[in-house]
Order: sequence, then C-alpha cells, then structure tokens
Amino acid sequence: MRSRIVVLVSGGGTNLQALLDADQSVYDIVGVVADREGIAGIDRSRARGIPTTIVDPTAFAQRSDWDAELAHVLAGFDPHWVVCAGFMRILGPDVLRAFPQRIVNTHPALLPSFPGAHGVRDALDYGVGLTGCTVHLVDEGVDTGPILAQE
Repeated sequence: MRSRIVVLVSGGGTNLQALLDADQSVYDIVGVVADREGIAGIDRSRARGIPTTIVDPTAFAQRSDWDAELAHVLAGFDPHWVVCAGFMRILGPDVLRAFPQRIVNTHPALLPSFPGAHGVRDALDYGVGLTGCTVHLVDEGVDTGPILAQE
C-alpha cells in the first residue's frame, strides 16, 4: 500500500522538489501546505497539480487558533504521514495530537547537536569537523524526537 503524505513548506521548496523527483513507488504526495503566500514551494506543488493550501499564522489572533486550523487542513488530506520539508514553524499540540508519531522532519545537522533554526550556522560557528543531516519524528520539543536516519 502506498503511503499518502502531505508536505509542509515555508520557502523555496527544494526538499519538496527532492520528494517530487524521487522514486514515488511507495508514496503519493496528496497535498502541500505552506505557511505563507508567494514562495517557490507553492509554485513547485502547483506545477505538478498537487492540491496546495496556505495556512498563514499571521491571519490568526492566537497561535493556538493557527495550530487548530493547520491540524484541520492536514486531516482533510487523510495522510498517513506529514513531512516537514523546510517548514520553519514549530507545530503545536493540536497537530501533534492529530498525527502522533506520524510527522517527519528534516534537520540540517546531526542531532542532538545543534537543534533549532540555525543548525548549519551553529555547527560551523562551533567549529565541528564533521556535520550532516538528520531525519526524525516530531514531538513537543524542538528537534528532540526519535531519530530515524542520519547521514
């Protein structure tokens, strides 16, 4: 059975493009959700005919309202997995409860070292001799979920 995935994007969509270019024999990208208008990630998904939705946190009075709406929009795609592909927002409790142990994130450092939005910069500033990337499940922390793979 092919997995249904929804991809979350915040910018250029290069991680989304990698998913689009990869062998999709085991998954279907059933939707893309962005956190803002005018980004290349939206253009990439629409060019492939993938249903795309924007859930902009600035449109909500409270962060919890955005999180609830994001959970609702994601659930509408009926995904097996939610994939954060360069998504630069911390997911809140409504999303985490809706997809327990089914949200995957990519991070540009070897976790648990250098979590957060500036993993590459922080690793270089620290002077590490070796760095890489991590794929992990998302939990309530920042880049603290179980590690699936590192390279």
